[in-house]
This record gives sequence, C-alpha cells and structure tokens, in this order.
Amino acid sequence: MTARPLTWGLDVSTSKAKTAAVAIDWSTPGQARVVEIRHPLPATEIATLIAEHGASSWAIDVPFGWPEQFVALMADRHDGPLPARSLPPQEAWEKWRTREVAQRLTDRFLTDDPRIKTRPLPASFQLLGATAAMWVLVEAQLASLGVPIDRAGLDGAVCETYPSAALAAWGFGKAKQTWSELQSNFAFLSADPDLLSQFDSDDVCDAVVCALIARARDLDLTIGPRDHRELAAGRREGWIHVTCCKPTDLLLKTD
Repeated sequence: MTARPLTWGLDVSTSKAKTAAVAIDWSTPGQARVVEIRHPLPATEIATLIAEHGASSWAIDVPFGWPEQFVALMADRHDGPLPARSLPPQEAWEKWRTREVAQRLTDRFLTDDPRIKTRPLPASFQLLGATAAMWVLVEAQLASLGVPIDRAGLDGAVCETYPSAALAAWGFGKAKQTWSELQSNFAFLSADPDLLSQFDSDDVCDAVVCALIARARDLDLTIGPRDHRELAAGRREGWIHVTCCKPTDLLLKTD
C-alpha cells in the first residue's frame, strides 16, 4: 500500500492564538517527522493554506456540520412554537435534548462504541457552535478555490477528526497529550529541532494528532460511515474519523 508522503493536521478555534496546523513528513521509512507548524493561524488564512497543500491529506478538528434533527428543529419552530403532537413524551425529554437533537450520527457512534466511549462536544448547544459557524466560511472559501469538501471524509483530501476520540480509539485515554507523551505513544515521531519550542502549545499537539489521523485516513485505516444511512448523514452533518489500528500501522511505504 502507498500513501502521500505529507499529511497535515489542523486544530481550529475561533481564536487565531489557539488555531494550529502541523505537517508530518512520512517519506523516510520507519519515521514520521514534524516539518512545519503554523501557529498562531488566522481563520482567514486556513483555506489558502489547505489549497496550497491540496496534494497532501488533511484531518481537521472542527465540526463540519450540525445534527440534522437540530437543523430541522430550528426551521420547524422559526415562526412559532412546535405543535404539541411533535413533542416527545415528557419522560424522553432528557434523551431528546442531549442526544437526538444535540448529537450527529458520528457523535453517537463515538459515544456508544465500546472501543472509544468518547462524547464529542455538541456543535448545537456548546461554544463549539461558534467554531462550526466559522468553518462554514472556510468551507465556502475552499469551494471557491476549487478544493472540494466531502463532509463524510471519503472523497478528496480533507476529513474531520476529534483528537480526544482519536486518542481514546488508540487506547491512550481521552486527555490531551504533551509532545513527550505523543513521542512515547508514537515512538517513530520526531520533529525538526527548530520547531520543538512550539510544542508547549496543546493546540499544536492536538494538530499533531490530527495529522496522524490524516495518515490513517490516507491508508484507509479510519472508521468511516458504515451504512447508507450514516453515509447520507455524514455528507450533510460531517463524520469524525478515528482509527483503532496499531500506531505502527501508519508506517507504510510512501510514493
């Protein structure tokens, strides 16, 4: 199996100070080396950066969309209260609020899968929604630059991921990891010496995790939508890519 020799990870925030992009070079057998870091990174520069490196694989920590039921709910009650017949039974209100309206299908999968057991923050009800809204602008810029975005992450160069869930799927827990912890878990990982001071930022370290997932996705090792229903939803809501492969499975031949 072959893969592109460079992958990028992007950790997105509404603040440029907490937005970071990391490039990993896989061209040396048995090694993965961080060769470029963009931090801080203004949102207005993201689309151009992705377009300039469109031959590389990208994994991005940002919701690509909102839950379909949430979108429908906002439309249904825009002009007035919901009709009583459309309300869930009172005993189901909590589930309706915290799962059915709040979670995308990809969020439910990560929450329920026994290998991962990680509940992503919901874009519908958390501050994360502001980041998702900003991504709407970046996605539109990418389209204008000729970079197609498949929100399910199956076609093109870009997919969505979530570092906490990615680390959990690898068996490393959900907590953010420092650079030294990442090097311990991914023994083949290194960085150019002039970049080492930038790993003091946990946003940069999150972007490293994203770049590792971009590699896994490039090698068809991530868990994508598993059926037509999830695929249809993923192409509207987005789909979070993670992998349960061994870290060393990322070390395969590059072109």
